[in-house]
Amino acid sequence: MASVQDIINSIERMAPLHLAEDWDNPGLMVGDRTQNVTGIVTSLDPTEAVVDFAIANDCNLVVTHHPFIFKGMKQIDLNSPQGRIIRKLVKHDIALYSAHTNLDIASGGLNDMLAERIGLTNVRGFVKTRSERYMKLVTFVPATHADAVRAALGAVGAGHIGNYSDCSFTTTGEGRFKGAADTSPFLGESGQLEVAEEQRIETIVSKQRLGKAIEVLLAAHPYEEVAYDVYELAGPTKDSYLGRIGELPESMNLDEFRDYLQECLPHAILRFGGVPCESIQTVALCSGGGADFIGQAVAMKADVYLTGDVKYHDAQRAKEAGILVADAGHFGTEEIVADGLVAFLRDEQEKLQWGDMNIVAHHEQEDFFFI
Repeated sequence: MASVQDIINSIERMAPLHLAEDWDNPGLMVGDRTQNVTGIVTSLDPTEAVVDFAIANDCNLVVTHHPFIFKGMKQIDLNSPQGRIIRKLVKHDIALYSAHTNLDIASGGLNDMLAERIGLTNVRGFVKTRSERYMKLVTFVPATHADAVRAALGAVGAGHIGNYSDCSFTTTGEGRFKGAADTSPFLGESGQLEVAEEQRIETIVSKQRLGKAIEVLLAAHPYEEVAYDVYELAGPTKDSYLGRIGELPESMNLDEFRDYLQECLPHAILRFGGVPCESIQTVALCSGGGADFIGQAVAMKADVYLTGDVKYHDAQRAKEAGILVADAGHFGTEEIVADGLVAFLRDEQEKLQWGDMNIVAHHEQEDFFFI
């Protein structure tokens, strides 16, 4: 059985909170972190219909992309739309968690889901948001506990290098120590010089995750006093990006691309602006509302820029810059997050042995409609 916090830990390993934009408010919106999870519902938005769906399906955790609370609440009127949701969440012991711009930016997050959905290859970052420095973390562990320490460090993101995880280096040597009279050493006796076979474990961790890595190291290590070293590395850095750019499997004309995009995003309401082009293969994209980055798409020589919430003046700016813009809508570029989160959480369920719980997407949500 997994707790709400266990689920949060998995989400935040993939989409850590420090990736979020300063104005954003991701995290636990309502609920008890210690509560055991019976089932999870994923959704784009935290609507009352989603909460009703969770109740009907015996799920007590809702995970959304858009945050339920953006700014500080000054009052809770239980008859308001937001108040009714809060009442139902509390009454039925349902927790609500949101992963927003941190999930947009994260490797494997929403923009990677969108790139995969439209079949892009050679996918790379679009708009750099930050560069994180790496630290080397070194500790010394008796051989009996080395695997447990390595596993604990890997679980919080230490040892991630590119597409590889749980990277570390180990050498074996002798550790010496003498405990004072009031100590209770794990090995040997107090007041006596001890010599123990220990493993030196080296791994790297981003500067943002260093504190958590040290916390789990201390928890998993058997010694009363844990020796560890931290070194700041000159390189590499871990860069984070909003949006993605990549290539379609084959070149398409505008009509072919429109039909292909509609097939990939069947719920999107498509609009096009800017300058049509005869051949489309390189696609830049940003889920949600990314019109601010039209210039970046031009600079990176994209044939088309896919995003949502494009306004009239944005389309005029694209025309002046000489690029085609495909507006698939805020909903159309982001509603895939519900299925994407289900796939991620089911993988975590199997890997971490959360036990039997229902993990299901809520799809009963619509974009604008036409009369």
